[in-house]
Order: sequence, then structure tokens, then C-alpha cells
Amino acid sequence: MNVTSEYARAGMALVPIPQGQKRPVTKGWNKRKNVITDPEQASELVGNIGLAHVYSTSPTMALDLDDMARAEPWLAARGIDVNALLEADDAVQIVSGRVGRAKLLYRLPSGLAPLESLTIKETVLVNGEERQVTVIEFRCATRDGLTLQDVLPPSIHPDTGQ
Repeated sequence: MNVTSEYARAGMALVPIPQGQKRPVTKGWNKRKNVITDPEQASELVGNIGLAHVYSTSPTMALDLDDMARAEPWLAARGIDVNALLEADDAVQIVSGRVGRAKLLYRLPSGLAPLESLTIKETVLVNGEERQVTVIEFRCATRDGLTLQDVLPPSIHPDTGQ
């Protein structure tokens, strides 16, 4: 038995991703008919794998903290202690090895429909030029209800090799 079949047994819908990449390349990968939920099929996956949030038995979502220095005060202003989330005993965290970033996975409460994803950006000055940077992403579904995905261990991040 391998980890990919265990993911499928736990109700996670999976998406194949080529080794060394973090995005699927198959056309229509984000449609229900193209995800893998069968443990036997899942055990045959090679390369990296993604979690298809919308199509998991209990839909999931990712809290993707792309800029911890900016995410922490943004969440704190809304009464959320990001460090408590990261340090919780039941936290499911994906670690890419990229400094100043974190990602937490959550199952949505029973009966709650998949959530349209939301990206929080801030304008910053970079070399005297204003740029938009992504601070936080709440990742689950597209506006049209298709799934988004996040790469699961034991996948290897293409930039960090972790």
C-alpha cells in the first residue's frame, strides 16, 4: 500500500501532475470525470499529485499563506491567530520549503458547498514601482464550480526540491 492509495481511501480526489511541476497539464484536469478517487488507480500514480478540493468526499480547501509577514496582520485584524492555526495539534500543513510561506488544509463542514476561491492582494513598492503581491489565497473552487488543486506530499516542489 502507498500514500496515494491511502489518500484515496481517506476520500481525497487526486490529480496527476508531472514530476518536477506543481500544476496539472492534462486538459480538463479540473473536471470531476478526470480526477482519481479509486485507491487502486491512485496507487499507480507516479510523479507529483494534487488534491482536487471540490471532488473529495468531503470537499477541502487550502489556506495558502503566500506572504506570512503580510498575512499575519491581515488575519489578526479579523481575529485569527495564524500561529495558533499552524501550531494546532490537528493542523494539516503542507511544507514546500519556501521561506515565509505556509499552507494549511481543511475539510469543509458537512453540508457546506465548495467555496469560490478568494485571493487577498496588497500593493507594495518594489524598486520604486507599485506591484500587487498575493498575501493569502483561500483555495477551493473556481467561480464555475470546478476544482482547484494543491500539491500533496510526497510530491517534490520544483523550486526547493523539498
